[in-house]
Amino acid sequence: MRRRAVLAGIAGTAGAILAQQLQVLARPVTTDDDTATSPPPSDTPPDDQPTTPASTPSAPAPVAASVPDTAPAKPVATKPDLSDPKYSPNAYPPAKIILDGPPKTGNFALTADDVNFRANPSYNSDVQKVIPGGSQVTVEGNVKDGFFPINFQSGRGWADGKFLQRLGPEIPQPIGVGTLTESTPIYEAPDQSGKQVTNWTAGMQVTYFAEVDGTQYKGSKRWYKVLTNPDRFVPTWAVFGTPTAGLQDPSPLPKSGPLAWTGRLQGGANVRIGPGTSHQVVKSWGAGRRVLVYATVTGEAYEGSTKWYQVAAPPEQSLFLHSSFVTKEADIMRVDKPAYPGRWVDVDLTNQVLTVYYGAEPILVAQTASGTDKNPTDKGTYPTFWRLASQRMQGDNLFAADYYNLDAVPYISYFHPSGEAIHGAYWHDNFGTQLSHGCVNTSLPTAQWVLTWTPLGTQVVVH
Repeated sequence: MRRRAVLAGIAGTAGAILAQQLQVLARPVTTDDDTATSPPPSDTPPDDQPTTPASTPSAPAPVAASVPDTAPAKPVATKPDLSDPKYSPNAYPPAKIILDGPPKTGNFALTADDVNFRANPSYNSDVQKVIPGGSQVTVEGNVKDGFFPINFQSGRGWADGKFLQRLGPEIPQPIGVGTLTESTPIYEAPDQSGKQVTNWTAGMQVTYFAEVDGTQYKGSKRWYKVLTNPDRFVPTWAVFGTPTAGLQDPSPLPKSGPLAWTGRLQGGANVRIGPGTSHQVVKSWGAGRRVLVYATVTGEAYEGSTKWYQVAAPPEQSLFLHSSFVTKEADIMRVDKPAYPGRWVDVDLTNQVLTVYYGAEPILVAQTASGTDKNPTDKGTYPTFWRLASQRMQGDNLFAADYYNLDAVPYISYFHPSGEAIHGAYWHDNFGTQLSHGCVNTSLPTAQWVLTWTPLGTQVVVH
C-alpha cells in the first residue's frame, strides 16, 4: 500500500507508532569481529568477508551504553496488546508463543529484557549496541560459554542466553504447496453455504495447512485450510494440480555467475508441472509476460527441441515451459558486496526480482510485482517493523478506479512507514511487472517463506 491508502489496523496512528519503532530498528549494524561468530544454520552459509553496510556513514555511530548482565527483571508478554490503537478487528497479529527450553539454531527468540549485543562470546567483549527487551532475533549457530550467536537488525553478534526466550512459529507449517487450476471461491468455513469472502485467481501458487471434512461441494466433503489467523478454506476439487509436500526451503542457487535470468514470452504458453507436454498444465501465460528462468533442463521433444525452462522453484511448486516461447532479457546477478552481514532482502525494481541474502550468500530469488509509476515503491533501505499472518487491506478513494478492499492479504512484512510491505498476492498472477499501490507483491509461498525466515528489523534494500 501507499501513504495515501487507509492502512487497516494503523489508520490515524501509524506515524507516531511507526516512528517510535523505527527509532529502535532503523540503524544499520556493523560487526567488529565477524570471524569469532559461529556459522548460521546449515541452509544459510555465511559469507567469508562481510562488509560494513552500504548505508553506514563513514564516521562510526555512537554505541549505546551497556546494561548490567543480570537476570531479566521482567517477563515479556506472549500476546500483543490488542488495546493498542495500531490493532483493529481487521488486523490479525500473530501471537508470540513462548516455548520451553533454550532456543536452538535457526529458531526465533525473544529478548526477555534489555540485553548487550556483543562482538564476541564474552563479558569482556565490546558491546555493539543494546537490544531492547521484547526484540525478536534469530539464533545462528552453536552456544559458546552461555552466549548465543544471534542475528539482530541484519547484523551478527552474541547475547547472553539467559536473556533469550524460545519462540514458536507465528505461522503453522503447511502440509502442501500447489497451484490453483481455476478461479476458486474462498470461504470463512468449510461450507459453501457460508460466507464467501473473495475469489482466488487461477494459476496462483498457494500453501495449505490442513485437510478437513466440511459440507459436500460438487461431490466431495474435503476442504483445504489455505490461511490461518484468520482461517480461510477452499474445496479440494478446485485447488491443486499435483501439490508438493510442505513448504520447501529454496533450492541452492549457483555459486558463481548469474543467479537466474528474466525473459519475455513471445506467445501464449502453457506452464506445466514437468518438462514435457505429457505433464499437467496448471496455468497459461500470455504473450509479453516477463518470466524468471531458474534453470535449463532436458525434457520431452517439442517443436524439434528438448530444451525446457524451469520458471518456478521452491518454496513454490516447480513449474516448466518450453524454451521456444521465451526470449532472454537480463541476467540476475548477485551483489558485489553484501549490504549487511546477517539476513537482509534486496528488491530490484528494474527487473522486478526479490533476492534474500545471508551476508553475501543469496538464499532465494523470486519474482515480484511492485508499485506502478503512479504509486511507486519507495527506494532506500528500511527495516521490517511489523509482521502479520494476514490483514484486510483497503485504500484510495472509494469511488476511484484503483480503489481496493482485499480480505486477508497474507504473509505481510511491513518495511516502510507509509505502509509498504512485502506480502503475498492472491488477486493476480502477473509477477514481473509493476502492478501494486507501492507494496512488493510475491507469490504466497514466497511471501510466507520470507515472513518466517526474516525477523523483525531485517533490512530491506529497495533500488
